[in-house]
Amino acid sequence: MNESMTNDFILPTGLVGRFAVVKLWPAIKTAEDECIARLKIAATALGLECVEIHADGRLLDAPETVVSKKDVDFVLHLHYDTPKFYDVFSFVALWNPLQFYHEWGYQRTSRNLLTHDDFVSCSSRAADDHVARMVRNEMTHLPPLFNLYHSTADIVYPPSLGDQKLFYIGINWEAINGGKSRHQDVLKRLDQTGLMRIYGPTIFQDVQVWKGYKSYVREIPFDGVSMLQEISKAGIALVLSSQAHKNSELMSNRLFESVAAGALVICDENKFASRFFGDSLLYIDSRCSVEKIFEDIQSHLAWVKTNPEQALAKIAKAQEIIKQRFTLTRNVRDLYVGLNDRKDALLRRQGLDASKPKIQVGLYLLMPEYSAEVLRSHIASVCAQEYTALSPVLVIDGVAAEKNRAAIEQALATSSVPIEVLEINFFDYGPIGAFKSERKVGAVIADLLAEAPRGDAVIFVAPNEVLYSNHVQVLAGSLMRNPDRNCVATAAIMKKGDAPVHNVHEHLEFGYHDVDAPIGFGRLIFRVAGLATDLALALPYLHLKPLAALVGENKIHQEIPSTIVIDLEAAYPKGNWHQMQENELLGDFAPSVFAVYRGFVRDLPSLAPRAVLQPSTVPYSRFSRRWILYQMGALRKMGPTARIRHLGTKVARKLGTQRPRRSA
Repeated sequence: MNESMTNDFILPTGLVGRFAVVKLWPAIKTAEDECIARLKIAATALGLECVEIHADGRLLDAPETVVSKKDVDFVLHLHYDTPKFYDVFSFVALWNPLQFYHEWGYQRTSRNLLTHDDFVSCSSRAADDHVARMVRNEMTHLPPLFNLYHSTADIVYPPSLGDQKLFYIGINWEAINGGKSRHQDVLKRLDQTGLMRIYGPTIFQDVQVWKGYKSYVREIPFDGVSMLQEISKAGIALVLSSQAHKNSELMSNRLFESVAAGALVICDENKFASRFFGDSLLYIDSRCSVEKIFEDIQSHLAWVKTNPEQALAKIAKAQEIIKQRFTLTRNVRDLYVGLNDRKDALLRRQGLDASKPKIQVGLYLLMPEYSAEVLRSHIASVCAQEYTALSPVLVIDGVAAEKNRAAIEQALATSSVPIEVLEINFFDYGPIGAFKSERKVGAVIADLLAEAPRGDAVIFVAPNEVLYSNHVQVLAGSLMRNPDRNCVATAAIMKKGDAPVHNVHEHLEFGYHDVDAPIGFGRLIFRVAGLATDLALALPYLHLKPLAALVGENKIHQEIPSTIVIDLEAAYPKGNWHQMQENELLGDFAPSVFAVYRGFVRDLPSLAPRAVLQPSTVPYSRFSRRWILYQMGALRKMGPTARIRHLGTKVARKLGTQRPRRSA
């Protein structure tokens, strides 16, 4: 371990010294387990703690507990398949080649990256440029700053050629799908030499992936230790990259772990290796023939036998390069040291630094009927907010408030932020108290706006919505940076029961209500001064789409963070509504509200073959309708002078004469 680096680490002020890493597939053994094990070793070396969580933020060892900002300083998300689904500052690792996003659904997987607060780079220009393109015009994100590699905590073994055997580990994917690759052909040739040791799963997806290979040894547990031991014993490692990794100049963990284990690396033409490690490695070119690759590897092995000291010097040089830049201990240390400054930079980017005056935001928490669960959720959303210029108001039906006043007061007493209670009629009660009918949500909002609004801008939070801590900050910041904006929206996470993967939703279309992807309420903020003065003409008559009237003739600006969760199994509003009638009403009041806002999702041109119109043959018969139309088109295209000259040439050719030259 690099003692000089770990001994001088001091935990920055305000941090708890614990971070979490998402384990996306807890029931499956993957290379992800090895990365997490090494992160834990690096954390321990720095006096920190690394804990594992599910994709939804639940602790792996205690699923009843969801991590919060009080528990961990940040979360590391290692994959693109799921969005952020926990209320903690989140980094997503840019560890995957760009091709993977295209293969697994570019817009969905790329959109998942943008749900996180920041990115950690693996020094792949293609991967970094990918997110830089997406955020180049966004004020909520910055291009990657910190680095985090698929590496080890530190150098583990000194340079040693071990048994001078060629170590290789992999799944042998081709055996699963019956395919064939150049890698596989090379490995089969090497397998016959007795110079290799192959490791990996014995059975993967019910297939004996290494069946028939004499060099296959066994499966290695992903514990952060065993892999390095086996590499060190062998002494030489064969590091091969997929074509996707080579295209993105992205390196897997094989290079880092092999060097950390004190082994000499034989690497393919991945430019990452040559860019950072130069002549400290030996190289082959996988684009060559199988025979040439095989010969080059054998030549390298022979060179090692005759030049052991030079080989050891290469290993020592590679290890020094690892120490200076690529160890997880260094990466995690740098991340911790720079975390507070990075958060400040992101706030300045949003125009939310302490020196800037803030607009007051009225946060209306709708609770038509008393629910202890909804009340706790609303209080949690308020207390979590990082934006302080906030006036939270609990809006509850008057009858419900009267019946549950003690419980409401008791719950609000636990809130660290004062919350006003506003009683309003969500229901029309008849002369007999047992009967009531639901008022339109628009009528309730109209009543709220008729009173003095609690801020310069307003947000209405439905009973089935939960706000992340940066939600109001993102919305208010957008209004503060742009005084001409009157309406801003964030993206939302659609929660559907216990589904392992939840969807990011940012499509805004008031013309059609999608029960599986509703617009919701709390994802929009409205500048009070930008609301139509004649809202009363439309708002009280809307139940399903009252926010459409608030948008009115304004345009909605969308910010890319996903900062609100909408529970689809507790849909709001309930009651009777007629979508077409509401659309017809809105069509009279503000027809421009039916514009469709797609956010990050793009309408890209289709690559389907297009029909090309071929010009028809012009009939020789002059003065026919087709002939006249053709001449008119030619005149528009060529101009009168050029057309007359062209016709003169044709006539002269027809008569077999030369066209007379124009005299000076």
